[in-house]
Amino acid sequence: MPFIDLQGLDEDYEDHPVAEGEYELRIEDVKDGRNKKNTADQSAVRIKVMNAEEGAGPVFHYLTYPCDTDEPDQVRGKMRNITRFLRMFGIEFEASGFNSEDMIGATGTGLLTQEAYEGRVSNKLRV
Repeated sequence: MPFIDLQGLDEDYEDHPVAEGEYELRIEDVKDGRNKKNTADQSAVRIKVMNAEEGAGPVFHYLTYPCDTDEPDQVRGKMRNITRFLRMFGIEFEASGFNSEDMIGATGTGLLTQEAYEGRVSNKLRV
């Protein structure tokens, strides 16, 4: 293949985390599936930080659902995180569950922190 002429390759196109603090957030996408260890169902949620500076990266949040092998305290912790998240974004739920498709487009205010992983800093949502 010959030389590909692309002006601007020397510019910074990497996503950057925002400063820690409270932000207006909007859920852009939800993917239902299994966790990395394939031990539990989860929803991987991509969240946009509203009114952030250009280049601010999305926040990825994972809702891991209780499974048969969880201890009672693990179930309680997972359920607490799920209900906090749903309330934060005003997502309707009932005693028997909720529709993950209802998450897309939901907005809310949340606290973002910064976390380093493998040399890269990203934002994490505190629920």
